[in-house]
Amino acid sequence: MSTGRPKSAHAQSEEFPKDALSDTPIEVGIMLKRNLGGPGLSLVLFSLFVVVRVTAQGIPLGAASTDTGFGGVNTISGTIVSSTGQRIERHVSVRLRTMTRGDRISTTDENGNFVFRGLPSGDFVVVIDKEQDFEPFSQNVSVIQPRGMPPQTYYLTIRLQLRGRAQAKPGVLNAEFANVPKPALVHYNKAVEQAKKGDHPGAVEELKLAIKEYPSFMLAFNELGVEYLKLNELENADEAFQSALKITPDAFAALINRGIANFMMKRYGEAVPILRKALAKNDQSAVGHYFLGQALANLGRFDDAEKELLASLKLGEEEMKEAHRLLAIIYASRGDKKQAAEELETYLKLAPDTPDAEKLRDKIRQLKEPNE
Repeated sequence: MSTGRPKSAHAQSEEFPKDALSDTPIEVGIMLKRNLGGPGLSLVLFSLFVVVRVTAQGIPLGAASTDTGFGGVNTISGTIVSSTGQRIERHVSVRLRTMTRGDRISTTDENGNFVFRGLPSGDFVVVIDKEQDFEPFSQNVSVIQPRGMPPQTYYLTIRLQLRGRAQAKPGVLNAEFANVPKPALVHYNKAVEQAKKGDHPGAVEELKLAIKEYPSFMLAFNELGVEYLKLNELENADEAFQSALKITPDAFAALINRGIANFMMKRYGEAVPILRKALAKNDQSAVGHYFLGQALANLGRFDDAEKELLASLKLGEEEMKEAHRLLAIIYASRGDKKQAAEELETYLKLAPDTPDAEKLRDKIRQLKEPNE
C-alpha cells in the first residue's frame, strides 16, 4: 500500500513524510517520527500508544454527575435497576466511599443514572443504603490507571432487591454475560487472570477455549483481540475484533480497538471510519479522538486531525498530553511557528522528563528565532 499522503489546504508544500510512522514497540509506546521541511526544523516525537481495554459501555446520556474533587481523571458510572430489571425512575442516593479521602454523594437522575468523576487510581466502594424499599447494596471498584494510560471509565449496572423478599443477593450484573454458559465463563475469567500476570499467550489460549464453548461470546472475541494487540499480532487482533462486531455490530469496545489495530497496521483510511463509528457511540472517548486525529494527520487531513486532537485534550487533559506534540507538527507545517512552540512548551510542562526533552527545547528555540 502506498504511504504517500495527500496535502491539506494549509500544509502548502509540507506533508507528513512517507516514513511518518514506525510500529517498533518501545515498552508500551510506539516511536513516531515526523520530519518537517523548513530551515533547521526537524521534530522527533515519541507518542504513547495505549492498548485500550475498554471496561465501560459509555456514560449514560443525561446521567447525574458529581465531581469528586480528588484530582484524578477516571470515572465510575452506573445505572440502577430494580430486581425485575426495570429502571428505578426516581432519585436514589449513591455514596462513593474511600478509606482516606472521605465519602462523596451523588443522586441518580430520573432514569437511574449516576456518575462520579475526577477519580485517581485506588479502591472505592459504591454504596446504596438509604433506600427504605430496597436491601442495602455495596460494590468494590478498583480504579487502575498506570502511568501514561488514558482516563478509564468503569460502568456498573446495579440491581437492587426489594426488602422482605427471599431473593438472590444484590450484585452487579453485566447483561453481556447473562447467556454465557458457565464453562465458557470459567475460561474467560482464567484468561483475565492470566493477562493480569502478563501471560498473554496463556490468556489467548483460555479465550479460544471460551469461544469454543460459546461461539457467540462477543466479549471473549474482544478480549482475544486485545491480547493479540499486546503480542503485536495485529492481523489476528483485527480478525478477532471483526468476529466480535459480527456478533454485536455496534459494540463500542470492539469498534475502538479495531480502529486502533488498523492504525497500528498503517491502514489509516480503514481506521478513520471505524473510529468515527466508535465515537458516534461514545463521543466522550479521549482515546478515540486521539487515534482518529493521528489517522487523519497521516492521511494529510490536517484540519480534521487538529479538531480531533483538540477534542482529545479537552476530554483527557494531561493524560492526552502526546496530542500537543502532534499539534505542534501540524502548526509548524502551516508555518505557524509561534503556536507550534507553544504546543511543545505545554508538552514539556506536562512531561518534563521525556527522553528527548533537550531536543525539544532546542526546537522551541529554533521556532522562536526571528525570521531572517
